[in-house]
Amino acid sequence: QLYIVIVRSIYPIKQNRTMSSEVAKCTECENLLEGRRFCTNCGKENVDWVKPDLADETDLHQRTIFQRTLYPYCLLSVLACSPNKIHITNKRIDTSTGCCYGNEDTLDLRRVKDIGFRRSCFQMCINRGTIIIYAADSTHSEMKIACFGAKRVFNELRTTWNQTKLGTVVE
Repeated sequence: QLYIVIVRSIYPIKQNRTMSSEVAKCTECENLLEGRRFCTNCGKENVDWVKPDLADETDLHQRTIFQRTLYPYCLLSVLACSPNKIHITNKRIDTSTGCCYGNEDTLDLRRVKDIGFRRSCFQMCINRGTIIIYAADSTHSEMKIACFGAKRVFNELRTTWNQTKLGTVVE
């Protein structure tokens, strides 16, 4: 019991939650509830049930894979006000281009048909590469992202894309 007291003082328990050693039973039919909201036998609501925090589930939130401002024409991009902002998450790809980022576009990751990676021997030596994204989209059917550290971004994007397309069919 000393251990339980120490655990309760370090990790506060939310109100109406039961300890794992305590077994919650239905008040009507005495069936084990096992953390469920309703009894599987009689359907009575569990009064001790607390809605789980959605913040603990990382799958529901967007996770950033790549976020960077790219300058395709080096210093001329700054002078011509035409750098590209790219933000890739596990759900979509957002791009902002043009003068003062006047053109914005979003590509859903489920619409991506294929992902490729290209780099020359020199680019391999300086850790640079080009990620090519082929999509079923009329505005950006082919998107190229040339940056440093592209291999790591490509591997993470490919893994995320494979997880996304498991239940999705692209026309």
